[in-house]
Amino acid sequence: MDKKTILIIDDVKFNIRAAQDVLGDDYKVIGALSAEAGMKVLSHTIPDLILLDIIMPETDGHQVLKILKGTPRYMHIPVIFLTADSNYETEVEGFNEGIVDYITKPFVADVLKKRIQTQIELAEYQRSMEDKVNEKIAELEDMYDLLAVSFAALTEYRDSITGGHLKNTSIYFKAFIEHLADSDNYRDQLNPSIVAKAIRSAPLHDVGKIAVNDSVLQKPGSLTDQEFERIKLHSVIGGELFSFIGQRVSDKEFADIAYDICRYHHEKWDGTGYPEGLAGKDIPLLARIMSIVDVYDALTSERPYKKALSHEKSMAIIAERSGRDFDPGLVNEFINISPKIEECLKAKETGVEAERYFKLPKHIFENVNDIHRITRSEN
Repeated sequence: MDKKTILIIDDVKFNIRAAQDVLGDDYKVIGALSAEAGMKVLSHTIPDLILLDIIMPETDGHQVLKILKGTPRYMHIPVIFLTADSNYETEVEGFNEGIVDYITKPFVADVLKKRIQTQIELAEYQRSMEDKVNEKIAELEDMYDLLAVSFAALTEYRDSITGGHLKNTSIYFKAFIEHLADSDNYRDQLNPSIVAKAIRSAPLHDVGKIAVNDSVLQKPGSLTDQEFERIKLHSVIGGELFSFIGQRVSDKEFADIAYDICRYHHEKWDGTGYPEGLAGKDIPLLARIMSIVDVYDALTSERPYKKALSHEKSMAIIAERSGRDFDPGLVNEFINISPKIEECLKAKETGVEAERYFKLPKHIFENVNDIHRITRSEN
């Protein structure tokens, strides 16, 4: 078994040598006579624990600790302060800054060894628990994905005329929101948690159509005014579904995000949309994003009553509706990634887009087509 590595940062060579003599049989011990030398070691070696002297010239232990805890690469390394002058105030300050223990100099060999062993074992246990938690989180995320796509697949089964819509919009939405999250104008509003949950919510934006009559959903021709009013209810129904869910689950953020996308993705920038006639930035950002990709997919997809438009023509229509149907700032960003969106459009017939852009197994989306084939053969 490889030895654990301990980095000792102390400006007194005797202290380093003494620690090496005590610890050398059990650990790989690296000494550094200054903060600068210690940081140089850290640039190429990540130790299992750091023994850090407090009082050093130029850069003291508190300053080094601040650097360590502020750097993701180093922040998980347990740090023990070494000091010849321990007092209550100093100890409290150190623990508040993130150290795991104090050892006074001159140290007692057995005490030094036991405290180091304890902290390394605690760090290993913590990493093990973090790994288990991350595994459970990954399992929950997979469950979210499966439930989202399965629920959306049921919606698409009911609305077979717009077949492929959930998959297509999910792909475009993912490409668009990831671009926005990396942009100067939207980065602050789209943290990683919001982005991840919005992507999972995207296939559910039309889930309210489950409650709309088949005669309306599957009508191949134009809808009457009354039928269109029934269709418009799907955004309200979808929103109410996630309002209900949000009151009963611990992850309320996911339900809130899905609510905004479902309820408001048919609102228009000028206030002429539905269901509430919201205008401008009163429309939730995620719904404004979805409204653009929703229309883009409708324009570029063939329907019984229309032919698919080209990417160029569809982008031109979206640009023309900027400030009327769509948020002008978002339209500009959408146009900025036109090549990426066109790439997604061209890929949608290849059968790889679900894995490549949405990071979900291709067979999940294929199940939607299986449902359609089975039901058509039975009817």
